[in-house]
Amino acid sequence: MQFSNALFSTGEPAYAVDRDGIIRAWNRAAEIAFGYSQSDALACRCWELLAGQDLFGNRYCCKGCPLREMAFKHQSVNSNEMRFVTADKKLKRFRITRLLVACDAENEMLVHLCRQQDERGDDSKNIAATHKPVIFNRRGTLTNREIEILALLSDGNSTRQMAAELYLSTATVRNHIQNIFYKLNVHNRVAAVCRGRELGLI
Repeated sequence: MQFSNALFSTGEPAYAVDRDGIIRAWNRAAEIAFGYSQSDALACRCWELLAGQDLFGNRYCCKGCPLREMAFKHQSVNSNEMRFVTADKKLKRFRITRLLVACDAENEMLVHLCRQQDERGDDSKNIAATHKPVIFNRRGTLTNREIEILALLSDGNSTRQMAAELYLSTATVRNHIQNIFYKLNVHNRVAAVCRGRELGLI
């Protein structure tokens, strides 16, 4: 396939999956980063091999991955950070960019470009655990979920994007955002992000 040549021309770890999440291409950089050989990876389901999770320890990769569904519907998918399980059973953190590539007139593949990220000295599997509860003007403590949503707000995600990433309804995400506003004593998303950064929550 022509897309394989492009995949192997990048120095970043990269792999491609079909509509069913089956790995159809796996480059040399992916072999090094993840520890799985091409023969180990090809024909495996991506979520079974890599067991991806978000930065808060929530299992992210799954059979009905919403980001894969969006991509194959030709909808825009933002990059995001995830941790994948390597062959030595360790978690590595990556920023994932997804590109839908047409192989021919009938077939498309979803390419995942994986740029390894620094864990910033934190070997914890749950980034939320690194934050101590903070009280804001006696208005309450941000929950781990609220801290998670605050981080997504700082990346510029829309309510709909956050709902898809967290497997929540948009109404639930809106409720969390309103709770964040109340607890941080702010009135909009920009102010919430600024306040979160001041407090070291982001």
